[in-house]
Amino acid sequence: MKTDLTTLGSFAQSQARKLGPKEKAKLKDALGGLGDKLLPQEKPDYKVDLSSKAPSAPSLPSVPTPSLPSLPSVPQPDLSTKDIVQDQVKEQVPEAVREIKKVEEREGTQKRPAIIFIKGLDILSSPSKSESGYAGVGRLAESVKGSRIYGWDQKDEIIKEIKKVALNQPVVLVGHSFGGDTAVEIADALDSLEHGFRPVDLLVTMDAVGFKNDVISQNVRKHLNIFGETSLFLNDGPHVARRHEMTDVKNILSPLDHTDLDDDKSNQFEIVKLIQETLSKEISYSKSGILRVERNG
Repeated sequence: MKTDLTTLGSFAQSQARKLGPKEKAKLKDALGGLGDKLLPQEKPDYKVDLSSKAPSAPSLPSVPTPSLPSLPSVPQPDLSTKDIVQDQVKEQVPEAVREIKKVEEREGTQKRPAIIFIKGLDILSSPSKSESGYAGVGRLAESVKGSRIYGWDQKDEIIKEIKKVALNQPVVLVGHSFGGDTAVEIADALDSLEHGFRPVDLLVTMDAVGFKNDVISQNVRKHLNIFGETSLFLNDGPHVARRHEMTDVKNILSPLDHTDLDDDKSNQFEIVKLIQETLSKEISYSKSGILRVERNG
């Protein structure tokens, strides 16, 4: 497009394009108030100088990080997993053993016969080691599997032990001298409502010392009484059954001295044979409550 130079404004504009900034300012001053109208307006330069660095943002004050309070150190036990498990097992096993023992000690739960040997007043010798005194009682107890030996003054302990055994298991009592006297007293004590009229399958006495134990209670099924004829003080004499239809009583008079009765081979044979026969029988009860014994097989 051609420039129109016939007018003062067009002329001024054409001349202003040829001038620099300073000359343009002088020309604008010379034209006075017409300068703003006649001269072209300067367009703003929107170009951004990227070479200059942008002003940096003001740095914020640093906030101090609060320090956490130090916790007390907990000492770590020097135990491996295996040790911990073993300790727990050790704590639990005794309790389990006590529970099992409680079950075993309940009355009438043990499935084994009660075979009790009771020694006399043996002051000078051990009944299981010495050849004198009541050594024969100890040897008899050692020869019968599952038997136990007690002293003549352990009546309550023996009754407690017998009551642990189930009713269908045999009860055998063997006693010499004061031990024989205790055996008769135990059988008589079991023949009561307190102890359920507990049967005694075999009662063996050798010179039982006592003056009120000649009558054998009705709960005893078989009784063997061996007594000597040489000692007047220790000779207990023959025994009789309170009820002959309930108890089979056998008395043997021996020429041996009081302390030799349990050492005699013939007496030992008779006692062991009766024990074996008793253990080989099955024990049951009839509907009327009377004890009935049937042989296995």
